[in-house]
Amino acid sequence: MSISAPRYASAPTERLGRTDRALAIVRQQFLNQSTGATWAVVALTYIAVILTDALYVLLASFVGQATSATFEFAYESPVLPFLLLIVATVVGAGCIAQDLGSRSIVLFLSRPIKTLDYLGAKMAATGSWILIATVGPGIVVVVIEAALGTVSASVALSAAFGFLATGLLATIFFTGLVVALSSLTTRPLYAGVATFGLVLSLYIGVGVVAGITGNSIVRYADPITNVRSVAQAAFGVSGAHPTDPVASAIILLVGGACLAALAAWRLSRVEVVAE
Repeated sequence: MSISAPRYASAPTERLGRTDRALAIVRQQFLNQSTGATWAVVALTYIAVILTDALYVLLASFVGQATSATFEFAYESPVLPFLLLIVATVVGAGCIAQDLGSRSIVLFLSRPIKTLDYLGAKMAATGSWILIATVGPGIVVVVIEAALGTVSASVALSAAFGFLATGLLATIFFTGLVVALSSLTTRPLYAGVATFGLVLSLYIGVGVVAGITGNSIVRYADPITNVRSVAQAAFGVSGAHPTDPVASAIILLVGGACLAALAAWRLSRVEVVAE
């Protein structure tokens, strides 16, 4: 009888590809952002928009003036734009800054993941929360008003399109903004303060300059004004818009893309290790 060392064998380990790893980052980031603070501000957005916009449309229906333009009240009032800013700040401030601070980003960016895969995953998770808070409440209002019979089906569909179109453009810009600022620091608090302070400063500063000089061109520098201008056009609000809606839409779209490019450049400067 011979004695020999046992032989152990295991199946070869299969590495996950780029797509699977990117989707894993999206899933993990979305869950990490699902905190009490996130749910609180998202719930506040839903409650505030539904109560104010639904009541406004309902009152307008009593005098026979409930149209798709009536639903734009959510953007015309300071409720939705500033709650959108708060949501973007809360969910996006730490999306990249936390990884930079803990140096876990060097593991994310190791092969076969690429910088654009990582950035796209972070933006997808962050943008999902912003889109939920931007489009969701408006769609709920449309469904409520349609169920109550205060507006026709055509008006409801037109209003839903307005919320979707405006929400998508706002999501693209604010996602790019918060991700770019988050990539520039290792402290989520700094990124959050920078996001909120920058947008609020532009809103106040541009309004003051435009009021003093009477020049409407400076209003293109204010993202909130651009969002409202797009909303007015999307909902069919009559009258002069503060800025040209098409130009405002382009600024939001291109601005979000440029800010994402800034984040990509910043991440390209991070030293990574091979897998």
